[in-house]
Amino acid sequence: LLRKVIASIFYGDMLVALRSQTHAYENHRGDADAMTEKWISTIQGWIRDDKNYSAHDMKRRFYDIAADYATIPITRVPKVKVGVVGEIYVKYSPLGNNDLEKFLESQDCEVNLPGLMGFVEYCVANMTLDVELYGGSKVKAMATDKLLDWMDSIGCAMNDAMRKSGFYAPGSFRELMEKPKGIISLGAKMGEGWLLTAEMIELVEGGYENIVCAQPFGCLPNHIVGKGMINQIRARYPQANITPVDYDPSATRVNQENRIKLMLAVAREQQRDKEEAQAASGAHPAPAQ
Repeated sequence: LLRKVIASIFYGDMLVALRSQTHAYENHRGDADAMTEKWISTIQGWIRDDKNYSAHDMKRRFYDIAADYATIPITRVPKVKVGVVGEIYVKYSPLGNNDLEKFLESQDCEVNLPGLMGFVEYCVANMTLDVELYGGSKVKAMATDKLLDWMDSIGCAMNDAMRKSGFYAPGSFRELMEKPKGIISLGAKMGEGWLLTAEMIELVEGGYENIVCAQPFGCLPNHIVGKGMINQIRARYPQANITPVDYDPSATRVNQENRIKLMLAVAREQQRDKEEAQAASGAHPAPAQ
């Protein structure tokens, strides 16, 4: 059952990533959603029939899924790319974040929602880090480290499959662990800890320089590792355009969306400046990933 759960998370993350990168540019509205529903149904059948959930099978099926999405007719045009990070619930739940993903898509953006498996691997990695930082069972540390290697190998295969079909994919989880060093300690694991900072850095480096950091109102640990790290990230990456947004029943949806619209206005202005600078220099814009 646990292996099926892990496989479902990997497959789900892949469908979300491929759907987002296709939906923003599709020639015929609904193609990406139809493809996603098709693969959800197919994967449900695999899980029911006890197949394609081993690491070996997943690594083969990833290529089939990515190649199928690559058949959708799309037209790549410059669009504002927005990454979404934050506390685990408000980051993923449409109920918790007032349908943030749909709102961003309605603003003609390409959305990047880092996968749920990253949070699972983060929890596994913290078991090893606890022993390294605070002491404890070396056997436990070795076991969780091997588990992380196994999960990361599947993630790398998924990312390779996406790249080979022309989609953007992040680096490995081991590479992600290196990104926040010098900004926040890997011992910080409250409120999504170092992972939240690492995901923001990875998004900026991957071309998703505009980021919504979704946070639950009043969660001090999450505000420290999210909002509290923004200045340090901007010092490293001046192009980073990060907006923290508090999601709470007492906060109005209009105020939240207005904050995001302000961020998008800055993003579009930066995009225009970049295009004008390229036109002035006679350089051709870089092809979209």
